[in-house]
Amino acid sequence: MEMEKKILIAVDLNFETGFVLSKAASFFRENSVRFYILHIISADIFTSLGKQSTVKLRSEEAYKSAENEIKEAGLYYLNYEIFISIGVPATEILNFSKKKGIDLIALGTHQRIGFKEFVSGSVSFSVSKNSPCPVLLIPLRDAVKTSEKHLVKESAVSLINPS
Repeated sequence: MEMEKKILIAVDLNFETGFVLSKAASFFRENSVRFYILHIISADIFTSLGKQSTVKLRSEEAYKSAENEIKEAGLYYLNYEIFISIGVPATEILNFSKKKGIDLIALGTHQRIGFKEFVSGSVSFSVSKNSPCPVLLIPLRDAVKTSEKHLVKESAVSLINPS
């Protein structure tokens, strides 16, 4: 009997989410895999708000959004669970992978280098550098081209430096 692999797909719940989910799932269709879809809500958002009801509401909204992304990407047939966490993204991804005994982490990367990476930080770089398991980095440069229909739904902030 084949052991079930545990694959963590970290998503940002924006117009690139479907692209990341589809690419990651395509590598493992024939295997016995359990997907853990993880979205991290930045802790910075809640330090100023501080209301428990706001945290719960944001978590529920994120969960519903992740469900919709899975359905829109046509991946509803996957064996998956969705998790919403609050904290620093790289730290949360690494802690989750250790806690669940993840075999592989998949996440998108904007491939920023140099000063851009230094200023904005790089979750993908931090995760790949410190991960206890292999990391699949999915380049997002083509996500804009493949997700043009989603661009109409997004605010201008999401379109800053899409490459």
